[in-house]
Amino acid sequence: MYLLDLDDFCCRLEYGSRLMGEAEQGRLHFLPGNLLDAPLEVPPQIDAVIHLAAWPHVDFSMHYPGLVVHNNVTSTQRLLHLCGDRGLPILVTSSVEVYGGDQGRVYAETASYKPYSPYAASKVSCEVLTQTYIQCFGIRAKLIRLTNLYGPWQAPDRIIPRNMGRLIDGVPLDIQGRVVRDFVYVTDAAEAIWTVMKHGRWGEIYNISSGTGTDMQSVGRLMSRLGGETPEVELHTQEPTPSRGASLVIDPAKIGTELGWKASVSLEEGLERTYRWYLQHAEWARAFRPQYLAERRGREFIVDVARMPAKSSTGLETA
Repeated sequence: MYLLDLDDFCCRLEYGSRLMGEAEQGRLHFLPGNLLDAPLEVPPQIDAVIHLAAWPHVDFSMHYPGLVVHNNVTSTQRLLHLCGDRGLPILVTSSVEVYGGDQGRVYAETASYKPYSPYAASKVSCEVLTQTYIQCFGIRAKLIRLTNLYGPWQAPDRIIPRNMGRLIDGVPLDIQGRVVRDFVYVTDAAEAIWTVMKHGRWGEIYNISSGTGTDMQSVGRLMSRLGGETPEVELHTQEPTPSRGASLVIDPAKIGTELGWKASVSLEEGLERTYRWYLQHAEWARAFRPQYLAERRGREFIVDVARMPAKSSTGLETA
């Protein structure tokens, strides 16, 4: 199995190379490359593509919409073109964010698009491009829409890893907003991706989720119980940006009925596993301490912003 980077901007090599340090060493061949290059240089012996690369942070896309749209859409188009030229099948990863998120609604794959952020809009564009390549060029492609993932190695600027860092440091947890979200532990997601790649129908879209919504306040209370002494939790009812729907829960019935996949790790168990991992890797987590201690009302808490090179100040971020 080969692993390629999205691009060489913003230190992306670190994202992929950190996978090579433990159990996967020798099983993954890491090839640093730039998916924005044309033509792409990839090994001739590959027999399928699983396209996971993206700039996936909703808040980052509010500050750098041009970068996010350019990276996500152009890299997807280049990969689709490569697969068409070589006759390769491809699984394209999209996001729950394409649905928007209305209170009380559970979204099936047939729901209409309602993106609330530049990131969500970029994923809508990637989906439409994929359907276009299926129609116009006859490529074999499938799409998945992932819900919110969590687990080891996640950069501490999402709600769960951000507060895991704060938990191991003994500082108050920071929970903002009352939005409802669906969470899936990363090993469940990996199993679902592989299941769709092997057995899913060509041209189809599959939701990957638990199907169970949890409000952010409840997530905070669950995390607060992990560290022994119950830490202080700062609960803020207001979301810092208008880029998120009130409730975003998606229905996994299709992948369950057709392919037999179901999330097996409960949120409580997944949070416990994640907390143990962060305790064992506290030194790695604390490298992000300035971000997970920063307030979420600016851009300082976003890990990718901290990694931005000097050229990011030229105006490209808003192009």
